[in-house]
Amino acid sequence: MADPSREQGEQLLRTFGAITKGLRQWVRSHMGADPAITVGRAGVLLALLERDEPASMSTLGSARDLTPREMTVLASGLVREGLVERCTDPQDRRVSLISLTPAGRASAAGQLLPAGKQAAALFNELTDPDREELLRLLGEVAIALKRHGIKVPLSPIS
Repeated sequence: MADPSREQGEQLLRTFGAITKGLRQWVRSHMGADPAITVGRAGVLLALLERDEPASMSTLGSARDLTPREMTVLASGLVREGLVERCTDPQDRRVSLISLTPAGRASAAGQLLPAGKQAAALFNELTDPDREELLRLLGEVAIALKRHGIKVPLSPIS
């Protein structure tokens, strides 16, 4: 006899995977035609724009749930593209800081920020109560993941 809750759980997992892939494609389609700007790179540039000061690579990587190696690869690519610059923290020479260059600031503020707002508008197709319920349910999934020892980079919705 089939276990309905197990089958439903598997269906939810497949659906989450498909929705995640679709959302990445949706966001990517709104970032513009520059193939060098990936979702990961855009996230780092926007985080630096929001901070408006140099940030340690470990702090940025941690906030975006990236390994040190992944953050190094992202930062190196952004440095090569002239969008960020890397320097050593004057307080602790073991720490690498990155900050936006003028080109990086222009890209983040002029292209990525408006594109992100446009991409987020997809959720405006849901009603206010549906958006609230979706946020509540996703918060519950985040709490369940944390209970199982999975680091969730976003705070659960209260």
